[in-house]
Amino acid sequence: MSETGIRERVTNVLLLLHLMQQANSKGQVEDELKLQKLIFLAEKALIVKRLKGFSYNFFRWLKGPFSKNVRLDFILLTQCGFIRKEKDRIELTNKGKEILLNCSELFDENRGFLKTIDTVTDAYSKYPPDKIKELVYGMEIMVPRIGHIMTIRDIPMSQLMLFKMSDERAKAVFEIDDSMLATLELTFDSEACISLAQAVDDAVEGRVHEFRIRDN
Repeated sequence: MSETGIRERVTNVLLLLHLMQQANSKGQVEDELKLQKLIFLAEKALIVKRLKGFSYNFFRWLKGPFSKNVRLDFILLTQCGFIRKEKDRIELTNKGKEILLNCSELFDENRGFLKTIDTVTDAYSKYPPDKIKELVYGMEIMVPRIGHIMTIRDIPMSQLMLFKMSDERAKAVFEIDDSMLATLELTFDSEACISLAQAVDDAVEGRVHEFRIRDN
């Protein structure tokens, strides 16, 4: 994996954990459907400001924006013990909270990114998953590669609807120094996570029909 790819992956996971913690402090993350929509809204808000934080691609599925890589990160973080799924709540474990605590200086250095994400969690975390789904359906977005502004409800199924921002187009990129990047890469690429990665990816590829039914 390239250095850019490593940085994007580490940043995605860090910001996912931060978003989940903030969302649960303002409301509740009940399920993956809500998590997917919150990350979509946060990444969209960052792109409007030309800030490269999250680097997920989202496609139009039955219940709106969906990213395979958000699902993959969600499964990996759960299996590796950073987050847990309770009956009606997804939350960080002590292990996940410790990572955020150890990255407090890093977050202070990237405060503008967190402020944008926190604005999204403040606005939407109290809504139940179905309400967020309906709110997102009614939003308009410039559809990549089509070049038209469309209501999300009207975007064709399987169409790419949000494309990660490139470093070149960004005014600012979430900064992680080389030492911290190496430490976090080791943390998130533990032996357990590495052994799970291919199996999870294969499972995701093999459950496309399930996405069409559940489409979180």
